Amino acid sequence: MAGDKMLMGLDIGSSKIRCVIGSVNHDGQLMVDSICERPSEGVRNGSIVNIELTLKAISSVVNEAELQAGAELSEVIIGIGGENIVCVPSNGVAGIKGNGQEIKQEDVMRSLEVARSFELPPDREIIHTLVQEFNIDGQGGIKDPIDMLGHRLETKALIVTASASIAQNKRKCVMRSGLNIRRMVLQSLADSEVVLSPEEKEMGVILINIGGGTSNMIVYSHGAPQYVSGINEGGDLVTSDLAQILNKPRQMAEQIKFDSGFSYVPSVSPEQMVTIPSVQGMPAIVMPKRELSRIIEARMAEIFSRLQQGMAKAGVGGNYGGGVVLVGGGSLLSGVTDLAHEIFGIPARLGFPEAIGGLDRNYINPGYTTVLGLLKYEAKKLGEQQQPRRRHEGDRAGSQESVASRIKGFFRTLF
Repeated sequence: MAGDKMLMGLDIGSSKIRCVIGSVNHDGQLMVDSICERPSEGVRNGSIVNIELTLKAISSVVNEAELQAGAELSEVIIGIGGENIVCVPSNGVAGIKGNGQEIKQEDVMRSLEVARSFELPPDREIIHTLVQEFNIDGQGGIKDPIDMLGHRLETKALIVTASASIAQNKRKCVMRSGLNIRRMVLQSLADSEVVLSPEEKEMGVILINIGGGTSNMIVYSHGAPQYVSGINEGGDLVTSDLAQILNKPRQMAEQIKFDSGFSYVPSVSPEQMVTIPSVQGMPAIVMPKRELSRIIEARMAEIFSRLQQGMAKAGVGGNYGGGVVLVGGGSLLSGVTDLAHEIFGIPARLGFPEAIGGLDRNYINPGYTTVLGLLKYEAKKLGEQQQPRRRHEGDRAGSQESVASRIKGFFRTLF
């Protein structure tokens, strides 16, 4: 429709490169126009290792998405994750000036600048400043300080940083395909946009995306992100383990993993057997399914344990009434929720992206959360920016409502 804003999200993964194009109308409603994917090339553990191969794959998937959507775009939202992501807790303090010491948006911005003013290593760059809570004159737990009275405003924030070289290589590769970078978004933050409800974030929840070459985590408590991390291990390592131990090609090992594999040995009956197909004249193998599952469980347990150890090392703890939510292609392995439940000690479930207008049911799948989340993240920002403009012509009450909505949107955009 005329006047709708077109957006493109691009998820450059280690196994798949996915592209989605959608449109946002004046009311902030999102509609998916096309979604495509191609096998990933030139990407290892979430980092680009061969720009030419990756460029070719990006151009292919983008061209197909644009063809399906019937539109040509110049900007794209891309994601970043993996072991190069490091979060730094930081506090920023600002004194309140003016009559009555009423806190304004400018005061919040000053406190955020202080929070971001720590010495950053030359090989790091800030991706996000995630506001956790505000403190006014010693009173904590405040989510919206605007118009409140006080002398001292303290902002508790989580500064998300990434490797400058990895981020720049992604930007360079995408820009060589003829696209400008509209925004770079933390992948786990994008996941949370389409998987987690505000109630789950308030209760406390651990969201884990198990991709091909990386696994990413974001932890929410009291409605705000408390911790983010990533490791350079994912489902591809399970495939490599199976290929090596069973002495089979990777393509066959990948098929065996999803067709016959199981991630949680206690749930597998000792009597169950698995037939490993013959290849290159070698005879087929019949083996206990438990033996196959032990190979898979060992690697998946290592992934979960490393993420859990990272939380413990950072001193992150609390109640997580929302449990563990698993997304990404690796979450589709049978038994993975049982294993996560045992390691984290809280209930675990699969996470599915919300139904977005125009989205085919086949894509309401844990594997597509990141690319859809990138689109939803940017659409949400556009909606918040348009709210004041749409209500500007209303009456005074409507104008006051507009200001309130704008302020709330302001805090959300800090994410």
